[in-house]
Amino acid sequence: MTQRDLLWRGLGVALVVVATSVRVADGDGTHAAASLVAFILTLTGLVLIVQGKRVPAALRVERSRHRLLAQAIRVRRHKRTDDGNA
Repeated sequence: MTQRDLLWRGLGVALVVVATSVRVADGDGTHAAASLVAFILTLTGLVLIVQGKRVPAALRVERSRHRLLAQAIRVRRHKRTDDGNA
């Protein structure tokens, strides 16, 4: 595991710890906004713990111009194989 991967996983652990402390500090759970924020932070932290450095790479791909490139290649290949069978 690389240093960058450990950094992202450590950030995930930190998010889960922060979310848990927000939820525990809320006490009786009457603040719906705090509970929702804690839930979102927990989910984000768990994704970072499991996926590590792949999360920022996936986000970069989704924001790039080429996010649909793989789908376009598949469509073009599918058209090409359909034309050859006709």
